[in-house]
Amino acid sequence: MKKEMQHSLVTTTLLLVYACTLSCGFTRFSLPILCRRDVPFTSHVKSITTTSSRRKHAIYQTDKSQETEEPCIRLEASSFFGVDNDELTHLLEAISGVCDEYGVQFDHTTSTSNIFLSSQPSTSVPGALGRVVIIDVHGAADMNFDESDFITELKNGMSQQIDGYLYSGQLSQPVLLAFQCAAAKSATLDDIIEKEVRDYGLRDGVTRGAAQANHDDASFIPSRHIKVDGAMIQTIESPGQSHFDTSSVIIFDNIVDDSLRRRLLNVVKGYPEDATGDIFWDDVKDGPNPDRWARGGLMDVVDSKSDEEEDGPCWGLTDDAVMDICFNDHSAVKEFEAKLGQLFEDFIVTTLPEAVLGDCVSPITANAPCHGDRFDFHIDADPMQVPPSPWADVFGRYPNRSKEKPRFVSVLLYLNDDWAEEWGAPTKFLDPPTQECYEVFPQPGRCVIMDQDISHTVVAPRKEAGKRPRYSMVWKLILHPKKAGQDMTDLSCGREKLWPEPELLGSAIQQEL
Repeated sequence: MKKEMQHSLVTTTLLLVYACTLSCGFTRFSLPILCRRDVPFTSHVKSITTTSSRRKHAIYQTDKSQETEEPCIRLEASSFFGVDNDELTHLLEAISGVCDEYGVQFDHTTSTSNIFLSSQPSTSVPGALGRVVIIDVHGAADMNFDESDFITELKNGMSQQIDGYLYSGQLSQPVLLAFQCAAAKSATLDDIIEKEVRDYGLRDGVTRGAAQANHDDASFIPSRHIKVDGAMIQTIESPGQSHFDTSSVIIFDNIVDDSLRRRLLNVVKGYPEDATGDIFWDDVKDGPNPDRWARGGLMDVVDSKSDEEEDGPCWGLTDDAVMDICFNDHSAVKEFEAKLGQLFEDFIVTTLPEAVLGDCVSPITANAPCHGDRFDFHIDADPMQVPPSPWADVFGRYPNRSKEKPRFVSVLLYLNDDWAEEWGAPTKFLDPPTQECYEVFPQPGRCVIMDQDISHTVVAPRKEAGKRPRYSMVWKLILHPKKAGQDMTDLSCGREKLWPEPELLGSAIQQEL
């Protein structure tokens, strides 16, 4: 299902992405992307993941509710990277239309005769598309483009127009717009891409300075490795060719010791890391603490029923709790992320930037399913379906696990002190072509790493569990290649001889046929 959607129905997919961008409920046909409900998780801290005030909207949108002073400037598209002549015509139309809307002069004649350069991979940012339009701004010698609301509105408006051509199939991939002062020296392609990556935090590693891993460390050897959802997909580096692809579920039972697990559980509960026992709330007797959790705070499907219903959507962290876990200084979180850096030492490990899916999807979250909760299959994300955004402009849309392209993975960590088998609550992974499922049962400290485009669901605990929640934390990660042409299918990082042979489920069995 995933592969069919990604490649034979690309235009339809992009239309679905565009239609869902405004609501944060990004769908993949019947499979929505897990998100927080109603309130963006960064609603109280503006541009929390950004370093430049230019980045007001991680997902492109224009806000004309406030008057913006329009400076007297003239625009000229001076350089084009990675677009053909037909695409160039549409790009100039998009730029011209927005300029007309804002009353800005755009020089058509000189633009069509200016520099035209073919696509070239970025040498400093592996996986970058290299599709860039440089727009010279005349009459703006004293303008700080990074601080200009007007330039931000122009760029967002042009990007939206360009996306319209993309959805109609007139453009093959997104295009990055780069504004520069006409009097300044023209920036190189690497300069432009590096600045966009830096400004939007697209490649900010969470594990800088982590100690080098011991390849023989048993904690980095998984207990099981399952492959699902197999299909032939397009090979993006070789147009017209295809290859067989599968998604992975990898289970580690020794990567987190009991001390770190307890500290992370305390972080989720809002306790001091060194706390022992439930010092504020008896969740075995009374369920999740309502000061930390909200019914309907986390959803895997859009549900019209009231959040107050006892059997309604899943308990999710409150907004304050999400902010606490994601952005406060927790040594246990840092320690676990350092372990992830050691596990994935061949990659740059980042948490999901806001500039991928917007501010309604937090990079770290937690779950507390209880008996009676209802869930359905969903995916966490899919790089083929990202909405219009700085991420899409830099890296484009592509199948997960593509060569040299950032790979989207999630890390699920079970946190309860104990969990009896009769209490149930496994995480189920679906192979859409065959409808076969694989179940992973909770164990204290068990860590599950999965591709974000895998269809999966939580299963509510059985009645025997009483009101006790099944706690877990989830990290939404992006693994960036460290070098050009890097293979993104192998996560063993040199430990392949120590890893177990993959178990093939459903359609993945075709790999051996």
